[in-house]
Amino acid sequence: MTNAPEVSLGLLSRLWLREPDSDALDATRGVASLAPHVGEPAAMAPAYTDLFLLNVYPYGTAFLDGSGELNGPAAWQAARRYEDRGYGPPELFEVGAPDHVGLCLGYLEHLAGGGQKDLEFSSFVMEWVPVCCLAVEREPAAHPFYKAVAAATRRSLWDHIPDPVTRSSEPEESAPGTDPLGEDDEEEIGLSLIVRFLLAPARCGLFLSRARLGQLAISAGMRLPFGSRFDVARALFQTAGEDGKVALVLDRLEAEIGAWEAAYRGWAEEHRGWAPVAARWLHRTGETRRLIAQMREILENPPELEYTEERSGEG
Repeated sequence: MTNAPEVSLGLLSRLWLREPDSDALDATRGVASLAPHVGEPAAMAPAYTDLFLLNVYPYGTAFLDGSGELNGPAAWQAARRYEDRGYGPPELFEVGAPDHVGLCLGYLEHLAGGGQKDLEFSSFVMEWVPVCCLAVEREPAAHPFYKAVAAATRRSLWDHIPDPVTRSSEPEESAPGTDPLGEDDEEEIGLSLIVRFLLAPARCGLFLSRARLGQLAISAGMRLPFGSRFDVARALFQTAGEDGKVALVLDRLEAEIGAWEAAYRGWAEEHRGWAPVAARWLHRTGETRRLIAQMREILENPPELEYTEERSGEG
């Protein structure tokens, strides 16, 4: 037996998909967890843009594809499911990919309205949407309203899907001594490889936004230039290398990992059906800890880890 959701998936879908207008904000005033954080529409629009267009990317493949890029195969599988089940909201053609959180929530609401279920899709949603919500909740500059929306989304999903169908109870263990980067044959760890690993949640187990990367730099006494998420992450390590603060940045990064791991463990304890998913995300964060341990070891034997552009033209 499930609890009564505090807010409908339909309203949550609307709040994830676009900047809230007066009608949407009026609807949230009837939701106890959201009402205290509602602001004026003029203030909410830039808050939405800063969060979902510049920092946290609310798409399934951004979290589950090893590249961390949008529009992977899972996105188009979602589009085919929508078509098969007669779900075609106008927002489908307005967002960056079909596996947007808002579209996923809207699809689940669409199914429920017709008395239907899609267990495979529900499993897909539960594999990553709670993690995306955590990224929003941990986003340094996110408006409190959107942090509340993310928390309400998690709770509503666990109410609707208390026991998701999971693909495996335990993650595959890495062989002892293997490289988390998958580059065992490389003589040195290239900075670009490290950055790509850390920017792919499916590999590192957490989402590092531009704002979070900037906060890591500030906490270590550094400032980073504005740029793409890749450029900001690369600049974080380059600047740290130049300033002799790599170890300090790694300390800050490990603290961030610890916060994500605590959330995964807490959710697994509270929602036992989600425990296999938590195990997979904890395995990923464990791989990141292994990478950090390698980096600390390399720091004692420079210059194997480079903080400038990788050399080109070497055989």
